[in-house]
Amino acid sequence: MVTYSGHSPFKMPESLKTVHFSNRIPEVMADYMTVAHYTDEAIGKFVEYLRTRPEYGRTMVVITGDHEGLADNRKDLCRTKAGKGIVSENEFTPFIVLNSPIAMYHTKVMGQVDIYTTLLNLLGLESYRWSGIGQSILDSGKPGIAISPKRSIEGDTMFLSREELLRMRQSQVISDRIIRFDKLKDLR
Repeated sequence: MVTYSGHSPFKMPESLKTVHFSNRIPEVMADYMTVAHYTDEAIGKFVEYLRTRPEYGRTMVVITGDHEGLADNRKDLCRTKAGKGIVSENEFTPFIVLNSPIAMYHTKVMGQVDIYTTLLNLLGLESYRWSGIGQSILDSGKPGIAISPKRSIEGDTMFLSREELLRMRQSQVISDRIIRFDKLKDLR
């Protein structure tokens, strides 16, 4: 289920706003936080409803995005007085799993390509027909690295071999081609 699209320019009708910010906050930052707050509240209501249902015990809720939120505005916002220390200088994509069979808080960097593989692992579907091109965060040998949308390698790269670095760079290209050309259609 896709809940919403919170892409820029992050504009909402005034009647739907549930939080307001000082005019000292840059407009794009206030608009982003307003949309994020609205979304958090909507997801909260949805999860509260799910908890009343008998299916909740066997339902996992996954919250993620297709990319980080602030994109081209990030650097400028980090330089502002209001954004410094609040807006992360790094580009992160959210990945939150509610009602997971494994309780954990993963602090290492992981990539978008790792989400699918991690979900298969959490669902006990390791022998599923296609296991993806990423590596589950439940695998203790998984390095804390990811490829950014700008194809830079982020995280703990100190001990990676040249081959592992090349694999990381190729994973984004392969992933993009799989999506763009519907390469999984034969698995249906």
